[in-house]
Amino acid sequence: MTPGTTTEKDAALRLMESVLRDGRPMASEYPLVFGPDAPGHVETVEQDGGVASTCAWIARTLVAGSIRVPAALVGSVATAADQRGKGLGTVALQRATGAAATEGAAISLLWADDPAWYQERGWVPFGSENIFVVEESNAFLLPDPVGIRPIEARDHAAVHALYEEHASRVERTRAETATMLQVPGMAAYVCEQDGQITGYACMGRGEDFEGVIHEWGGSPEGVLPIVNRFWMDSEGDRDRLFMMIPDTAADFLAYFRFVRSNGAKGILAMAKIGDVGAIAKIIEAATPAGVTATATRENAIEIKGPSGSIILTDHEILLAICPPRGDRRVTDVVETEVGVALPE
Repeated sequence: MTPGTTTEKDAALRLMESVLRDGRPMASEYPLVFGPDAPGHVETVEQDGGVASTCAWIARTLVAGSIRVPAALVGSVATAADQRGKGLGTVALQRATGAAATEGAAISLLWADDPAWYQERGWVPFGSENIFVVEESNAFLLPDPVGIRPIEARDHAAVHALYEEHASRVERTRAETATMLQVPGMAAYVCEQDGQITGYACMGRGEDFEGVIHEWGGSPEGVLPIVNRFWMDSEGDRDRLFMMIPDTAADFLAYFRFVRSNGAKGILAMAKIGDVGAIAKIIEAATPAGVTATATRENAIEIKGPSGSIILTDHEILLAICPPRGDRRVTDVVETEVGVALPE
């Protein structure tokens, strides 16, 4: 690239900043897309010689116990104000999901401010997450913030090791963890006890997740004191914080229910089918012996078991493998038809 040359990614970034940040910079919030040698991609749609619509995506592997799911995380969908209503955003998304499926992504996931818009384009609610409220009524019950300090570079290896203890997570390298811990606008602490890092937690991320503890790792004894530190830091600025907790974190769920924290079970993301053959392999790997799953056409899978078979298409596949808010109605039908109990 010669000096002064504008790349496709540069042009996409400028449009995203204009639409999503009112012109404020955002590249540093997404180092895995816009950083040096970043693995992320952008897709663009041009009109009149310029980028009119764009989105970003990155190939990731989702880990759920022993199951590994190749996926694409999609975001930062933006269309120029004078180009809206022409379907350009839909085209940008289709290019992203198409490219991801070509690379073997079983599904694409995104987080939507307007879920209805995405549902009209074939995206469906997927998975579940729990969000609990930390406020005056329960913050005083949190453990004292003893041994809490800001995360430093020397902590990155220990933090990454705690991150990898999550049964369900997005797979990332130690270097990627270190990069993500340095995103601006994020408060990040560790709990150090007897020279050991026993917990870490992050709140905020650029202009996203304000007042939300969105990533953490370690035991309740190592994490909850950090939550108290966040509460003390924010006292006077806000009257509540929020903490995201997966269904797999039973100890944390039990704690917040015990202190009678207000909470809600929401959806994890919006999802769309990618490589159907890859999904069939995942279903077969996750189900008991004697169950087979075969892609029968571009958007359909046949699951066979001891007592019969069933064909799932499009949305049914996603609702069966990771039901929104834990609603297992489609999964229950599959269990009845094929004659096996499926894993959570």
